[in-house]
Amino acid sequence: MSVLETWIVRFYIGVILIWPIRWVVLRFVLGRTRFLTTASAKLDGPEFPRVSAVIPAKDEEATLDECLTAVRSQDYPNLEILVVDDRSDDDTLAIARRHESLDDRVRVVQNDRLPPGWTGKTYVLHKHAPLTDGEWLWFLDADTKHEPLFLKVMLRYALDNDAALVSLLPELKCETFWEQVVQPLAGIVLMQSFQPSRINDDSSKLAFANGQSILVASKAYAAAGGHRAVRDRFVEDIGLATKVKALGLPIRLAIAKGLVSCRMYASLGQLVRGWSRILYDALDRSPTRLVLKLLDPIIFSQSGHLALAIALGLLATGRGGPFAYWLLGLSLLHHALMYAVFHLIYNVSVPGSRYVATFPLGNLLTDYILIRAIRMCFTGKVAWRGTSYDANLSRTRDDAADEADELETAGR
Repeated sequence: MSVLETWIVRFYIGVILIWPIRWVVLRFVLGRTRFLTTASAKLDGPEFPRVSAVIPAKDEEATLDECLTAVRSQDYPNLEILVVDDRSDDDTLAIARRHESLDDRVRVVQNDRLPPGWTGKTYVLHKHAPLTDGEWLWFLDADTKHEPLFLKVMLRYALDNDAALVSLLPELKCETFWEQVVQPLAGIVLMQSFQPSRINDDSSKLAFANGQSILVASKAYAAAGGHRAVRDRFVEDIGLATKVKALGLPIRLAIAKGLVSCRMYASLGQLVRGWSRILYDALDRSPTRLVLKLLDPIIFSQSGHLALAIALGLLATGRGGPFAYWLLGLSLLHHALMYAVFHLIYNVSVPGSRYVATFPLGNLLTDYILIRAIRMCFTGKVAWRGTSYDANLSRTRDDAADEADELETAGR
């Protein structure tokens, strides 16, 4: 081999060696991460604190019925359920009204506006959470399904840890090919920046919560400023957790197994738009942080795909030689090591996934998602659920609208 080829092989070996290190680190992290299941310790009576479930719903006809059925089935005696229809154009309101007619714990209200300076979900929760009276607020998305023991397990987890806010990483329901391919990898891009062990460390400032299902003490929620304090965020869950932890109050994050599941997105287009929005805001709308996230898979994952293609190309054209065989052997080892790591990742997000071998395609799609998120940093344009936002304008204040909302809230 030439000097250049020798240096390429040495550099590539260095890239490959990151993968056994990642496997060991990931096994260690998973070993220290708390898993909550239906067999976990549960809150036991005789007194159960009042819990108020608040479910924002915009065009959720595909999932709301199953979500509300599961919430109403909670094995918990002191629960109220508030559903907020947020300007839906489908049968969301009709589904919510049907559940209201069947269960006197369910109330349905409608939201008819989005003031300047707010993202849709933050305004809905800010305006309507005060309609409830629970000691704990349970904010959950309409695309989740919770097992009947969920509340008893979560409240016991919160109280045992003296936590003011707890949330879970749910099992992902992936019903299409693209969901199976993209969801686990997009999720790991996010969680690389929010390691559960640091989230659960009271001495660390790092905070995270998953808005698909958050349980927060009402007093802590009010002290943190509620959703007003995160009004311009597209990932208000992380923002709210940061505000709560900044007060010196403990927060906790656990991984759920068999306790709650969620189907985030049903199509490739939704996956791309949704994860672009999440990563854009979760990483502080910073192009630098997003570029670094993009370089990671390019250097450490896609280099393996490129090396394999080059090796096969050289051998196919008869220009193999030692360099081509070295490259082929190393690329096959690279893919085997990547598969071992991605098998852990896929299995945590989607237990029993049969799509681990599709990770090269997933890598390419997460690249595209990150590129879209980087572009958002410069355009400031975000579109989600039929609403277009200007991220720069969303940071402005509309004091007149705020004052009117405060007077309306105070009058209720």
